[in-house]
Amino acid sequence: MTLDQTAAPPPAPGTRRVFASWSAAASWPAVWFLVALAIIGIVILGTAFGPAIVDAPAAFVVAVILFTIHGAVFVTIIRTVDWLEPEPRWLFAAAIVWGGFVASANALRANTALESILVKITSLSFVRDWAAAIEGPTDEEILKTLGIVMIVLLARRQINSILDGVVYGAFVGLGFQEIENITYSLNAVAAAGYDSVAAVLQTFVVRGLLAGLWSHTVYSAIAGAGVAYAVLHRERSWWNRIGVALGALALAWLMHFLWNSPAASSLTDYAGSFGTLLVLLIKGFLILGTFLVLLHFFRKDEYEGLAGQLESLGDRWTATPNEIAALRGWRSRGRARWNAFVYAGPRGYRRVRRLQRAQADLAVGMRDGAQAGYAMRLPALQRARYGVYQLGISDADAIHTSTVTGWISFVLAFAVLVSPIFLVFPLGLLVVGITRARSRRQRADPRLRTAAVLALVFLLAYLVNLIARSAGLE
Repeated sequence: MTLDQTAAPPPAPGTRRVFASWSAAASWPAVWFLVALAIIGIVILGTAFGPAIVDAPAAFVVAVILFTIHGAVFVTIIRTVDWLEPEPRWLFAAAIVWGGFVASANALRANTALESILVKITSLSFVRDWAAAIEGPTDEEILKTLGIVMIVLLARRQINSILDGVVYGAFVGLGFQEIENITYSLNAVAAAGYDSVAAVLQTFVVRGLLAGLWSHTVYSAIAGAGVAYAVLHRERSWWNRIGVALGALALAWLMHFLWNSPAASSLTDYAGSFGTLLVLLIKGFLILGTFLVLLHFFRKDEYEGLAGQLESLGDRWTATPNEIAALRGWRSRGRARWNAFVYAGPRGYRRVRRLQRAQADLAVGMRDGAQAGYAMRLPALQRARYGVYQLGISDADAIHTSTVTGWISFVLAFAVLVSPIFLVFPLGLLVVGITRARSRRQRADPRLRTAAVLALVFLLAYLVNLIARSAGLE
């Protein structure tokens, strides 16, 4: 392959500094603009919800804790999507701040203003049924998308793929989503008339566990893809780039509109709570399914671009074909680490993970810095390869087996929801499966691991339900 010998080496993915120093960041107007808007947003939110916080401090603290944990889970998921080329953490923080404080605060006023307009030009019954479906998507999606544009102003060079726009958009939406969840919790407590933790828990179940899977994080991720397209494809005309960006924003608006709309309300009236749940699930899975299909293509595009860099080397010491294939997604990376764990224990898992990180960093370095990037990343990869080779692993592949025992363990994991005693079966099968595979130098079914994790999660859910019952919160 032909490489540019004069290119400057790029910094490591995930550690790239957008500004050389804090003083350099302070000289950038976009930074101060973001800080000023965030402070104003905090003041607006504090003024609007301060009295509710004073009236129900315990409920507020519980809401903050629950939705912070909820947000942390989403952060982990988004970072997993962004694994191949991790973006700077402070930009993620900036995106969350915009969504949480700038967009949400301004949405309060914008929604009120738009509702007053709807009251004047439509009927009260129309406003009662459709105001939420019109106000929220119109104001909130625009405000959140402006946050993605702000990220571009802060660090244009960090947008290297459509997936980058998806990730930044998801973080903007996540910030908005969690602050909105806390405010809804305060509203629920106010409706209860006292400092009710039960109202917060109910809000958490409905908005966090149910609706959280297809909420603002998904909407803004779609809009972010459009912004990234407009930024990256400079070879296209302005009309094409703006059209795609507006089309992505329109899709985000449509998803939000669908969720807020009173569609199929007759089914809700006829079937009661079951009908309500059915309508919510149909809407939610339609939104989430559309997003996951698009995400598949965005991730595939980024993977193929980086995999091509490693394939061009034709060097099995750098990356074997199976290892390149294993970098494709979180499941394949996890299976490769699982194979190493079964073969060599925790050390095998850690060393294969380090090898995968070095291979991805090398690919990014070659793409961004050609020969200089290759030379800078190669020593780390060689150290990682030698560490794996010491354990007798010559090919950290993601090839896996499927066994009847794995399926049985997976089914038994769900029995933990009925009684925690069933936990012994998935855990026991996991230990037996690993021991047998290691003694025979064979692969173990990864479903054994999945079943054990599910069983532990279900045990936690069982204990939380038991505590809630004993506390009289149900």
